[in-house]
Amino acid sequence: MKKIVLSQQDRGFGQIGGAPLLKDLSLWPANPQTGGLLTPILTLTEQFQPARFVPPGMAITVFLAVEQQQDGSFSRPLQRRYTVNQQSELQKVISSGFARVILHELASQPLESSNPPLLLERAFIDFEEMTDEEHDEEHEDEDSGIGLSKPSGRPCWLQDPIYEPPRYMFMMQLVDADVAEASPQHVGLFGEGNGYLFVDMQARRGKEGDDAGFFFIQFT
Repeated sequence: MKKIVLSQQDRGFGQIGGAPLLKDLSLWPANPQTGGLLTPILTLTEQFQPARFVPPGMAITVFLAVEQQQDGSFSRPLQRRYTVNQQSELQKVISSGFARVILHELASQPLESSNPPLLLERAFIDFEEMTDEEHDEEHEDEDSGIGLSKPSGRPCWLQDPIYEPPRYMFMMQLVDADVAEASPQHVGLFGEGNGYLFVDMQARRGKEGDDAGFFFIQFT
């Protein structure tokens, strides 16, 4: 099994942080309450997994509403707004607008905005084989997994089961530590939680700007 490692070299799998690789500013999602642009957290291309989940030449990008306090920490109440702790909250999270996952054409250059949101430093995604110890830990408990960023596998420490509709597939787990490695000034962005991306299998037939799944954070 593979784990995600960060690189300065673009391997074509995707990136953490940076400005979004959108071709049109109108596609950049905004916070439904404030109107401010959401922060791009993660972009994955069609090459991220052998099983294609987006059309050729397209990608999906995860955007979050991010609010940084004067002391540099992040807004716990806002984190709670896009955090799932009970299965019954799932549909509310999908439709809340505080986290958006969209399908879009893959631009060759990051899109700039005259009024950008908080942006993380960019790091490219690469893969590395898990060590024997990590592999054993991943399979030790059927209800959890290892606490590192990875494609697929088991959601680590998912305290409450998420019974997603059949059309959604667990795509990747992103841990706070890797976000902080990519962008050290943004330690604690997930409030010491893990981010989980579920992709809509119907995104393979989607068009520019369509919703492509959902992303939520659960505290460990």
